[in-house]
Amino acid sequence: MFKLAAFTDEISQDLAHACGICADFDAGGAEIRGVWDTNVSDLSDDEVDEVYRIIQDHGMTVCSIASPFGKCELEDAEAWNTHLDILRRCADIAHALDCSLVRGFVFWGHGRLEKPWDAIFRVFEEVPAILEANEIVLGVENEAACYVGTAAHLRYFLDQMNCDRMKSLWDPANHVQDPEGTRVPIVPDAYGLVKPDLVHVHMKDASPAPDGSVPNVFLGEGICQWREQLRALKEDGYEGYVSLETHVDPDDFPAGMMTRYGKYLTGEGREGASKVCLAWARDAMQALG
Repeated sequence: MFKLAAFTDEISQDLAHACGICADFDAGGAEIRGVWDTNVSDLSDDEVDEVYRIIQDHGMTVCSIASPFGKCELEDAEAWNTHLDILRRCADIAHALDCSLVRGFVFWGHGRLEKPWDAIFRVFEEVPAILEANEIVLGVENEAACYVGTAAHLRYFLDQMNCDRMKSLWDPANHVQDPEGTRVPIVPDAYGLVKPDLVHVHMKDASPAPDGSVPNVFLGEGICQWREQLRALKEDGYEGYVSLETHVDPDDFPAGMMTRYGKYLTGEGREGASKVCLAWARDAMQALG
């Protein structure tokens, strides 16, 4: 059975506080993106040691290093070299935190429907050797703002790279936020493309708005078919993490959730929204039996 995790910085920049909230909702995995207002790739060795101590004190596991690797311009060679250094640094941080998974992306896409695949694959040629040398797995996330935004894009990218250390990091909400993915059902269509090499899942929801945008909404309120997705993960024997990436604010809390989940809307920033979504995710997982 898969396990529940959360982006700690969606709850709080205070890692200990965020871990305490995770524990309240049986979320044993911590996804590290930002801590103490510092991006994970910029943490010092001493700060990484402190992250490890806090995670251990709470009986949790670091399930993913949510690095910004790959969120740069395809044509900017200097930025790409910086991002390769980010990848190497995040590999070191991953090992220090007993984690083997680093998250990455495939360049800013600027909404272009025609993908410059040949150029993308040329630039990415050196990545497999870095992954092998550093003994890490790169979870390639589909991200609507990047060239790889949908499940189909992700499948094509991974198939062409043909690298055992590159895996699917599946984000259903990002898929539906890409214009090419909005009308492609999450289950079974989109999920079926990414599941053969699935390594990690991000959990947030989204729903089309009248203006054509697809903003994030509270879990269960959008078109990401989360109940069906979770059941499919269980039936397929997925044993990794499903990691909450809240991405909604308490002010957007729907009235229809108030009776069951309104009591969790406490705390600063997105803490209340995160607690609501963690409670929803816990309930949905328990309902699977």
